Amino acid sequence: MKALKLKVIASLLFGLSAAAVLAEAPAVPSNINPDDHAAVANYYESLAKTVSEKLEASQHELDEYEAHPYTYGRQGQDLNSHLHANIREYKEELAEDLEQVELHKKMSATDQDRQFNKAKIKLDESAVQ
Repeated sequence: MKALKLKVIASLLFGLSAAAVLAEAPAVPSNINPDDHAAVANYYESLAKTVSEKLEASQHELDEYEAHPYTYGRQGQDLNSHLHANIREYKEELAEDLEQVELHKKMSATDQDRQFNKAKIKLDESAVQ
């Protein structure tokens, strides 16, 4: 009996940890080079744009519900809580995407600075010769 309980608890813990890993930000598609930070930033910008559109649509639907709640009947409360949950999730996802955009833009700028510095060093070396 104890072994069965331990197996159940272990499988639940494994399931929760797997769900936490899967809930991370979406990975960059395989057709984008992960070292090309400008392309990755553009990818996350497009994700942020789609999430922002979904957020705006949900917010508009919620505003419509709050303006006329009497037209929704009994399902109105379910719709209200569902829209609030969607808006909360979209805001979190949008914040994560914008954070990734900012990070990759900084990394792209750093890479460009390095390339500029390498070119400057090569110019300095050729001037010495």
